[in-house]
Amino acid sequence: MHINNFTQLLNSNQKNLSPEQESDMNDIYQKLKSIAKSQKFKIKTNGLNTTALVNEAWLKTKGNNKLFNDRNHFFAYCSIAMRHILINQSRKNKLITYIEDNQDILQQDIYQQSDYLLDLERQLKKLKLFSPRLEQIFTYRFYGEMEFNDIAELFQISERTIIRDWKKARTMLSIAMKR
Repeated sequence: MHINNFTQLLNSNQKNLSPEQESDMNDIYQKLKSIAKSQKFKIKTNGLNTTALVNEAWLKTKGNNKLFNDRNHFFAYCSIAMRHILINQSRKNKLITYIEDNQDILQQDIYQQSDYLLDLERQLKKLKLFSPRLEQIFTYRFYGEMEFNDIAELFQISERTIIRDWKKARTMLSIAMKR
């Protein structure tokens, strides 16, 4: 799909679409689904399935009447939406640990994975204070599975710089989360 068609389609009200436009919308939806599937280790034990994550992200893009500049802008926004959805689900999962006093429940993967995602979120907020760009690059790559060249295009810097920043962000988060 041509980049202009992509943004026009996403920014339209999407009622009475032609068969070709419906096919394009389906392609966009399938791309989001493949992103969500790649995050199975976060979703599988988080209480959300891939379809639920994609639908929630899709609703966030439509609910805010957000206008997108291009394909990369849309997928960057979806990365942030997926991050927020997974963190909110992790918070709901952790709420059960305060309500339930059953140690067997607390040992289940879903609660341990929620701890991991909430810790990652805390560290991402700290990383953002240090460097907002590192935090964004990590979010786009980790939650949105965006390619380095797409992220580079979004930031209008070289792909090599994006790769270097990705490695730096991963290393910093890894060290911070081991403490």
